[in-house]
Amino acid sequence: MKKPCVIIIALLLVCAAKAQTTYTVPTPNMEERYDNTRNLLYNNILALISIARIQDMSPEDLGKEIGYRTRWDVDTGFEDLVNFTLYSWACLADGVKIVEQSPEKVVVHVPHVYPKLEDQGVIYGSTLDNLITYLDAMMGEIAKQHDLGCTMSWGDEGLSIEMTNSK
Repeated sequence: MKKPCVIIIALLLVCAAKAQTTYTVPTPNMEERYDNTRNLLYNNILALISIARIQDMSPEDLGKEIGYRTRWDVDTGFEDLVNFTLYSWACLADGVKIVEQSPEKVVVHVPHVYPKLEDQGVIYGSTLDNLITYLDAMMGEIAKQHDLGCTMSWGDEGLSIEMTNSK
């Protein structure tokens, strides 16, 4: 009788000790931080698109609205738009290439936008097409405010971004 009681008390002590779990802050490496931040960015945009559609707003309408409300410096020019776009996509994707450039036009290819979305097809009720439509409308609206052009489309080579200087 004594032995079972000792075992039960020991098990209770072990369970009580385990219940007092100590938490520690994880230390992700830079790649994990980047992946997590990129996924969070895209997932927030995809969720926003889905919420907007519930309210009868298309991805294009949402992109235009966000682009319209986004204010860049009034002196923003073609070079600023191109450099912003190149830097942003270089931070988000590997293999970004300039395929054409002149003082009037720059064309950039991005082979993959959000691989998880490309693989799954739908996240939070939004598709890759919804994402590209939103990004195209948003950047197009920002560019328009500065008498510039920016269009995005998805094709066999990935995302194609065309920026034009209409000044």
